[in-house]
Amino acid sequence: MKRIVLFLIIFLPFIVRAQDQIVLRGELNANQRMLLNDGNDWAWNENRLDLALEKRFEKTRFFGNLWLRHLGAPALSNSAGLYSQDRINPWSLDIREAYAEVRGFFFESLDLKVGRQRIAWGTSDMLSPTDMLNPYDLEDILDFGRKNGSDALNLTWYFDDAWSLQAIYMPWFRPANLPLGPFSNVFSSSIELSEGLTLNEYSDRLRMPRHNLKEGASIGFRMKGFALNTDVSLSYIYGRETLPLVNGLILSPAGMQGETNVESTLFFPRYQMLGADLASTLGNVGVWAEAAVFFPDEEVVMTTDISQLYGQPQGSVTSDSLLLEKTPYTRFVVGADYTFTNGVYLNVQFMHGFLHERGKGLLNDYLIFACERGILQDRLLLRPLAGGVVISDWDMPKENYAVFYTPEIIYKGIDNFEISLGAFLFEGKGTNIFAGFTDYNMLSARVKYNF
Repeated sequence: MKRIVLFLIIFLPFIVRAQDQIVLRGELNANQRMLLNDGNDWAWNENRLDLALEKRFEKTRFFGNLWLRHLGAPALSNSAGLYSQDRINPWSLDIREAYAEVRGFFFESLDLKVGRQRIAWGTSDMLSPTDMLNPYDLEDILDFGRKNGSDALNLTWYFDDAWSLQAIYMPWFRPANLPLGPFSNVFSSSIELSEGLTLNEYSDRLRMPRHNLKEGASIGFRMKGFALNTDVSLSYIYGRETLPLVNGLILSPAGMQGETNVESTLFFPRYQMLGADLASTLGNVGVWAEAAVFFPDEEVVMTTDISQLYGQPQGSVTSDSLLLEKTPYTRFVVGADYTFTNGVYLNVQFMHGFLHERGKGLLNDYLIFACERGILQDRLLLRPLAGGVVISDWDMPKENYAVFYTPEIIYKGIDNFEISLGAFLFEGKGTNIFAGFTDYNMLSARVKYNF
């Protein structure tokens, strides 16, 4: 009931004053996936109403984006849940963006945005290494590149029509949200215990930054321009990783047969980033390149405390292992796309370092591609070749690789409406993230309506 009241409070003023030329755009998106296993379990069930509201005045603009959706299957474990509509039909209201924009703030060449906003940097397709201000939205791990909005003060100074300087201040730290469904454990590290010990119970403590100017805030600057038929930018960020890193383990006895409880401590490391990107054309070929150099603020050492296993005071028997060096490391992407004379569109990207990978020498290589063509006067879009290849160890590629294949057929024969059928298929070995998806091959179906 509270959520319904909140929804009405937000939308009623816009509905009542629709005659004031408020622009309302939206999208209805139904996304279903079914695992190709023995039980054919449902892997994803999402029905989302995506609403965007915009109101323009002479020098100001308001923009809001909200998701109202049903997500997941009924969350029931006992009969008491049958009395709860929220458990039978789980749904949520998510404010993705809500900000005000002022053009000519103090000076004619200075624009201001304030509020929750998506600040997209970089030129790469979906996965940009310099796009680090907003936290990742990993709820749907297969929706690559999705980000959450952040509360920010955003100033842009335009030197002329081609060049600008952007300054961002974010007072609050917000972490990434982790995946739901069958992929909920993809970012969890496996616990390896010594011989004779077995895991009884695992727990963790998350150390969040304080909400103050020193620990919680992030800043960013970007110089952006156009020269020699090329879009270019240089960027700097002082921020935090939005995925946590383990920096402590405490082992304690839980029984007489080697059963052991493990408690971990996680935190969000600080870093500085220098980035650069460009996008241009070479003849009829679109090309882009992007790189981000990360400078960790500190060396991260994981301390394992085994004192209690020997009946000693906590902290008296420990061992350390290095997780993240202070040495800078670089993520980068280069890509190109081209449309052939027969209408076939090809997009290829090579990427060094996925979103969760950090540390010099610890980044994997990814080749991502998509090939598609419209037929029947573009009423049907065929994407028979789409996916990627991952190599995590070039010395032993046959034991450290992954292949993911994501073909799709999309029907677009009706205005503002499309329906698609596809698949997500995985194969691989080793420890890279996609090699862990091999048990989750699935079929997908999606319906989208824009208004």
